[in-house]
Amino acid sequence: MKLFKMFGIQIKISYLIFFILIFSMFFNYFTQLLVLIVVILVHELAHCYACMYYGIGISEIKIFVFGGVAKFRGYVEENPKQEAVIALAGPLLNFISVAIILLVVNRFSIGENHIVQLFLTANMVIGAFNLIPILPLDGGRIVRGIMGHYFGIRKATYIIIRLGYCICILFFVIGTYAALVYNIEYIFISFLFVYIFFSTRGEKEKIDLIFAKNLVLRKKSLFNEGIMDVKHIVAMESINIKNIFDEFTLEQYCIITITDAEGKVIGNLSESEVIDAVIEHDSNITLGEFYNLIHLSF
Repeated sequence: MKLFKMFGIQIKISYLIFFILIFSMFFNYFTQLLVLIVVILVHELAHCYACMYYGIGISEIKIFVFGGVAKFRGYVEENPKQEAVIALAGPLLNFISVAIILLVVNRFSIGENHIVQLFLTANMVIGAFNLIPILPLDGGRIVRGIMGHYFGIRKATYIIIRLGYCICILFFVIGTYAALVYNIEYIFISFLFVYIFFSTRGEKEKIDLIFAKNLVLRKKSLFNEGIMDVKHIVAMESINIKNIFDEFTLEQYCIITITDAEGKVIGNLSESEVIDAVIEHDSNITLGEFYNLIHLSF
């Protein structure tokens, strides 16, 4: 449901949240929920302004039951450094907000205030929660951005996804145990991490799509511009070609040098040739077999 536009960004809220807000009036949760929504909105706006700094457009911000999401025009994942900075902007603003509130409270000697306490708690919880290293949370994006600089965004995504599965299972068990032993309200933690678990699976599909798109565009760019940064890989002829494909990154064009068991160079393959091999042979071929295949065909 559309609410309003802020600085040219469409703000939306899910219908479920709207109805929860109405019902919360009857259970004395309205103020808490409203403060939480405001804090989430400010958190997402921080991401948006970081995107604007890098020239990335934003279509909308949507607030839903388990948080909020800013939808960008383009893929911030394509640049690991930018993704890390954009992801960090949200939690950073939450912690800055906490510092500002504490300074104001101390400066003007404000006593215990229910609303102030809610804003402090909400900012601390939202900031800390989003730093958990799980995709699609900010913590997962920050870690992926850092790792992507060294391993490539695709491999970094796979590592963070596996880590995220373990963390989700851990918090699901903790939430379920707390609900059974202490208070049934803790079951919300279990539901939250079930939702994140399945959202994490979507990140793999997304990064594979981005990776495939960029491989095609990069090949076109090489032909158009005639020059590109290169990553050189040396691999033995017995290595499965799928393992080489997993070493590709978004940032560089790959050249593979093939060696035999004694370390002697057999020949070279380009990134484009490896991609063609994966498509044609479904990865069930070694580097040596494919190299001999393409050279015997001439």
